[in-house]
Amino acid sequence: MQIVHNQLSYFNNVLGGSISSFQGDRILQYDNDKGTGRIQTVSLGSGISYTEYDMNLNQDFNFDLKLDENRSLYFVYCLEGNFRFTKGNDSQKVEALQTVVVGGSNDTINIKLRGASKSNLSIIKVTQDGSAIDNNNHQELYDQLFATFLNEDGEPHIGTFNLKIKEQLLQIRAITQVGLVRKLLIEGIVNFTLALEILHCKQDMENDGQVSSMLTKKELLRIEEAVNAIKRKPEYPYTVTDLSKEYGLSPTKLQEGFKVMEGTTVTNFIRNERLILAEELIQTSDMNISEIVYSIGFTSRSYFSKIFRNKFNCTPKAYLMNIRNVSLSA
Repeated sequence: MQIVHNQLSYFNNVLGGSISSFQGDRILQYDNDKGTGRIQTVSLGSGISYTEYDMNLNQDFNFDLKLDENRSLYFVYCLEGNFRFTKGNDSQKVEALQTVVVGGSNDTINIKLRGASKSNLSIIKVTQDGSAIDNNNHQELYDQLFATFLNEDGEPHIGTFNLKIKEQLLQIRAITQVGLVRKLLIEGIVNFTLALEILHCKQDMENDGQVSSMLTKKELLRIEEAVNAIKRKPEYPYTVTDLSKEYGLSPTKLQEGFKVMEGTTVTNFIRNERLILAEELIQTSDMNISEIVYSIGFTSRSYFSKIFRNKFNCTPKAYLMNIRNVSLSA
């Protein structure tokens, strides 16, 4: 982690701004003639570090990632914008929704960010240091990561477009908890993201580098817009036909996109988001069950009770009574 902190100091010397600490992390913020931005290093154990880069640069900017004497892997995911990476004589462009994975030891990787544009990256570094591995799960994860990504020739791997990884990384930025809970949540998301990277790499190899979902980057971004619209207003009477027209996708591609991103159909996703809203209303509002049913877009109370029980293992009425009893006893 010290190397990551040293890198942040380098950014501070070049870009200016100020470094602060929060929950053991270090945060650089700058707003000057070089641009505006925020870089945060998150302190994790077991040889894993995580850094977020959210930068608006006025000019092109280069920085290096160091591969330690111990074998290391860098997972550089581009959430927004694009960048060019160089290792030795190999230089390639990485676009939004792609990960480049580069590994080795005693080597340097150069990242070039474009000026006059927004660059939003998340970088996970994994160092194979046996003394840092604290349990068998971490050991198994390390073994799979290095077996999958660290080739004898040291060539980097650039993944096809993957929106699911972006969704996971954004969850880290949305964490509001502090202390141990925050650290455990971040560790869990980072480990899950690394597992997704392994699965995605295997899919890429099976499909010979072609996008397995048959969706372009633009189409995936439209799916993301549709998902976010439903999350913001799940009670709206959506249909697959209307969503297809709204986001310029065929019904087949719309369904395929939801399966790629959310692992379910459009209809099931809408239903689940409505149930999440129903639970929130039961906990926070004074509405009765019938009022909640109609406010979230359902027309049948019996149907709502059935799917609510399937998800929460109790009836809506029992859930409501339990919430109110807890409030009265508090």
